[in-house]
Amino acid sequence: MFKEVCALFCVFYRDNRVLTFVYLTFLISAVFIIAPSIDLAVSRLFYVPGEGFPLARVALLQDLRNAGSYVSVAVGIVLGVVLLLKLLNPMRPSLFAPRFSLYFVMLYLLGPALLVNGVLKNFWGRPRPKNVDEFGGQLPFVDAWSFGEHIFSHRSFVSGEAATIACLIPLALYLPRPWRRQVLVLLGLVAAAVSMNRVAAGAHFLSDITISTALVLTLAVGLRRAFYVAYAETFSNERLESELTRIGLAWRAQRTAFARALFTLPAGALRGAVRGLGIATDWLGTQSVPVGALSSTLGTIASFAWLGPFLNGIATSLSSAISGTMVRLLSQDTPTRS
Repeated sequence: MFKEVCALFCVFYRDNRVLTFVYLTFLISAVFIIAPSIDLAVSRLFYVPGEGFPLARVALLQDLRNAGSYVSVAVGIVLGVVLLLKLLNPMRPSLFAPRFSLYFVMLYLLGPALLVNGVLKNFWGRPRPKNVDEFGGQLPFVDAWSFGEHIFSHRSFVSGEAATIACLIPLALYLPRPWRRQVLVLLGLVAAAVSMNRVAAGAHFLSDITISTALVLTLAVGLRRAFYVAYAETFSNERLESELTRIGLAWRAQRTAFARALFTLPAGALRGAVRGLGIATDWLGTQSVPVGALSSTLGTIASFAWLGPFLNGIATSLSSAISGTMVRLLSQDTPTRS
């Protein structure tokens, strides 16, 4: 019977992968809503009366948390920078396939950034395990998907770190087929270890990490279907490369036009800027601003060749004006010696 159920599930998964993950997310949520004691039972395994959650103070587990966070966030940042470099250098080919980069950037933005940290963690005020009265805290336990009485004050539901590390799991699908299953299992184990580490530290309940992971994986499957099946032509590497080149060239033209406008400012605008600096000089004269620091800063800026004569004059004028004002202020504040 078990084999038949597994076979039926595999057939349904191949034909309806997105719906499969949606149903799994609902199923996981229903389990924790119907039996909230599961969360308390799992967290109680790591709780020591009088000590709280001692594993939170283990250096090795802290390093595991930091490594998982840094690596997962770094992947998203690197891929975002790759797209930015393409826009800044539109005539050069992308460092990575643009569809690959855009897929993961969208996954990070829509999953951990928007859905988890932007929506769920901001509107579901669930206390963390270390803050509930069952584990020495002062707040009542709140079930999964419940708002609780302290909205906007606590950030247990759902786990942001579990969501971020789960974004690495789809990387296995971009490897050669013979390696996909092994790497998928490896990434899954790493994600599970990093996520369970938060449970052991009393920072999240089991439902926080499982629902968070399920939501991100559902989003990952949906995005993959959109990028590689439903809108495969729209998101093809060739078309994305062409669009990024077009946008990059347009952006370069705007930057060039802006730079030219700065070099061709009318004399009236410069006079207005000088008048503004005069007002700033009068204000600075009433403040305790070190003259040397101000002069040094403007002198450094003046190292730019095309601004040199202009800013050097400003630096000299400001220094003289402020020096004179500060001398007058000091002469008024310093008692006369007989």
